Amino acid sequence: MSLAVRRRLALLATPALVAGIAAPAAAQNTPPPTQGEMPPQFQRVKLGDFEVTTLLDGAMQGTNEGIRNFFPDSRPEEIDPLRDRSFRIGGGLHQPVGAYVVNTGRNLAMIDCGGHSSFIPTTGRTLEALRASGYRPEQVDTVILTHIHPEHALGLSYDGTTRNFPNAEVVVTEVDHRFWTDPAMESRVPQGQRFIEAGRRAIRPYEGRIRTVEMREGLEVIPGIFLMPAPGHTPGHVSYRLTSQNRSMLIWGDIAHQMTIQLARPRWRVGVDVDPAEGVESRVRTLTLLAEEGMPMGGVHVPWPGFGRVIRDGEGFLYVPRPQHFGTAI
Repeated sequence: MSLAVRRRLALLATPALVAGIAAPAAAQNTPPPTQGEMPPQFQRVKLGDFEVTTLLDGAMQGTNEGIRNFFPDSRPEEIDPLRDRSFRIGGGLHQPVGAYVVNTGRNLAMIDCGGHSSFIPTTGRTLEALRASGYRPEQVDTVILTHIHPEHALGLSYDGTTRNFPNAEVVVTEVDHRFWTDPAMESRVPQGQRFIEAGRRAIRPYEGRIRTVEMREGLEVIPGIFLMPAPGHTPGHVSYRLTSQNRSMLIWGDIAHQMTIQLARPRWRVGVDVDPAEGVESRVRTLTLLAEEGMPMGGVHVPWPGFGRVIRDGEGFLYVPRPQHFGTAI
């Protein structure tokens, strides 16, 4: 058939046929349904022979009215630009909540274990994220706590009866354990009775499985994980240094809740610290160590995906997140 004949036949096509061909265009303009909530999130890196996985438990949101209590040394003209720099979200201070899984090849340990929606409605996804990452709660043999605050410890038990990690030993400093369990200490807790009750609920089912340790620099709590005292936020608050094949990483609890603000102003006191002055000393000492050694780090309230470095920035410091596309070696 010649080209001229084919063109003539095309011009004679009926409107109905043309309409039938064009009909799907309308359907293509209809967007697919929204996908809803984010799936459980985790990220994984290799530190020597260790595998370190961070789990996103959720987030915490404060109020604008609470900022002055949280940062009593701050002034609006100083803190507002820092909030804007760090993606100001609604009112108050917003921070993630996370936890870390360390597979040493000998132990499967958690460093902190998240919170629960009964205490903070937007937390409590650690177990879900743990399973999504390929591990099961019953495989965890050690839960190492930086301190017994609810968003760090309530993942142990939501109801005060059930052990969410049925085969795990809980490791915490003797100082912090005494602080949260001794009635004589209750008046020293800035957050009050609700925090005390939640902390005790978290550890209650593990009676007989709690190993309290001396708060001593360099104490090896399990092979390859070493304690670093960081008192102030609570009397027994600590960080942990992971070491494998001459590679190290620091995981902290609450050295900083607001990375942009507190690294820029590391000497601002924190109103929820039991000893704010001591908290400043621990923060400056930790940040200085990380900047001088160039050591990778993570922390419970560090922005997702929870791994990065600290560098000096004028009189303060700066957090540099680790790009996810770098692969697993850190």
